[in-house]
Amino acid sequence: MRMTSYLSLFASVVFLSGLTACGVPDAPPAPPLPSAAKTYKLSTADAVFLQQMDALNQKEIKIASLAETHSNSDVVKAFAHTVVGDYTNGQKAVSKILSDGNLTQSSKLTAADEKHINSFKSLYKNSFDRLFLLDVIEVNTPSLQKTLQTEAKSGGSPSIKALASDTLKMLQDHSDRAENISGSHIVRTRHRRHMNRYY
Repeated sequence: MRMTSYLSLFASVVFLSGLTACGVPDAPPAPPLPSAAKTYKLSTADAVFLQQMDALNQKEIKIASLAETHSNSDVVKAFAHTVVGDYTNGQKAVSKILSDGNLTQSSKLTAADEKHINSFKSLYKNSFDRLFLLDVIEVNTPSLQKTLQTEAKSGGSPSIKALASDTLKMLQDHSDRAENISGSHIVRTRHRRHMNRYY
């Protein structure tokens, strides 16, 4: 009698185990571990472009930052603040792309760039404003526009294309606003001779 009970109990356990195996789905697999950040190799053209953007960002940030103490115009100061912010965002984008491409960001400007920046340091009030606005206008050269258009179309990565496209739009916006603030296109020719002395 007792043996029969043991056999019945064992059969019940086996039966219930079978039901459990058939009726309950397996636990879902664990999610994959996050993959390491992907890097890519930059072409020579892309690397040269990024270094050019790096230098441009540094130079224009330093010039526009001078407006806080060299300008007496709230309008020019506000515009310069925008210029600094836009180029700072561009610099962050350049840093990210260079980092992803395992390249080191340059931190040293050329002697010509340093000389150009220094040409603003002795100017104040209206003199500074005029030269600063002229610089914003003239930095948007046809040569730079062509480079940006080429990279926006044929850059080696979506990030480079986006950087070039965004920079192209930014330079045009800055140039248009500088023209409006100056109030006249005369500023372009009036101070061209003064600007050329520093190149």
